[in-house]
Amino acid sequence: MKKLVLLTVAMLFMFSTVAFSQGMVTGLTGKGVKVGLDMANFTGDDVSDAKMKLGIVGGGFITYAFSDLFAIQPELIFSMKGAKYEPTGGSYDFKLNYIEIPVLAKVLLAGGGNFKPNFYAGPAIGFLLSAKSDTTDVKDITKSTDFGLIGGAGADLHMGTGPGKITFDIRYEVGLTSIDDSGADAKINNSTISFLVGYGF
Repeated sequence: MKKLVLLTVAMLFMFSTVAFSQGMVTGLTGKGVKVGLDMANFTGDDVSDAKMKLGIVGGGFITYAFSDLFAIQPELIFSMKGAKYEPTGGSYDFKLNYIEIPVLAKVLLAGGGNFKPNFYAGPAIGFLLSAKSDTTDVKDITKSTDFGLIGGAGADLHMGTGPGKITFDIRYEVGLTSIDDSGADAKINNSTISFLVGYGF
């Protein structure tokens, strides 16, 4: 985990250096909404037999460019996380709903025509809205905040000569802290793969 964080910091420093060497072209270059599918699970030393659980993710974003190559994209996202367990004789779901605030550093690649690929990384903080094990409320034993690290790739498909664009994203978020707040000090972290499509303007 420490290696992953250090690698991300090093990448962001490199991207910043490259971007500022290109000549400053600053400004708010986009805002929009996005929606998609979460493929959520638990990871950690105290997790066993957890299976992926599907959920909904969606929200809004703004993009501020520092150059033709580098931008910052804060987001406000609703995300359904958790995991599914299927022991012998039954099954049950952990359903965790969060409001998340990712802050993503984006590298904008030179694409052909109206197709503009990008990749990004950055931290995210999540605020727990609800937590259930099937119908049982477990919010009292789940931490109210969650910290994660996001990495992903995407593309913008510009619509003609106007500001409108269709956005596509695939991202992976790894939880950096355990969500357990029961006093057992269990190592249970969120892990999510998300596919999103959106509209920016």
